[in-house]
Amino acid sequence: MLLLAACQTPAPAPQPLPPAPVCPEPPTPAAPSDEGLKALQAYAADLQKALQLGQGRSAAEQAQAAAQLDAIANSGDPQAEPLKPIAALMVTRLAEQRRLQDSLDKLGQQLRDSQRRNEQLNEKLEALKAIEQTLPAKPGAAPR
Repeated sequence: MLLLAACQTPAPAPQPLPPAPVCPEPPTPAAPSDEGLKALQAYAADLQKALQLGQGRSAAEQAQAAAQLDAIANSGDPQAEPLKPIAALMVTRLAEQRRLQDSLDKLGQQLRDSQRRNEQLNEKLEALKAIEQTLPAKPGAAPR
């Protein structure tokens, strides 16, 4: 009986698989070649130059910066891939800076126009006061 009972024992349960990692490690990138490293450094230098040009207030400097950033963002070179998100962010920032600068210029012009109108109105008011002082006093009105 024991021999028969030994034949009927169930097979052992399969071992559970180890749990998958929650946050897998990213694959390590391959080391860039000398040419790839030089190309990456050139793109980084272009980004730095565009950043410096973008700090200027002139439209020409900002246009040059935008052109350099567009060249990096639209490059088909695989060495430029790590820098494309930065270039796209800088293009967006540069466009926002240009929009704000235009708005600031417009508000400055409106302020100058308002100040000029204010000065003109003050001059007219002073002229009216001078005319009023030269008018003869009304009879029955108390002198000032």
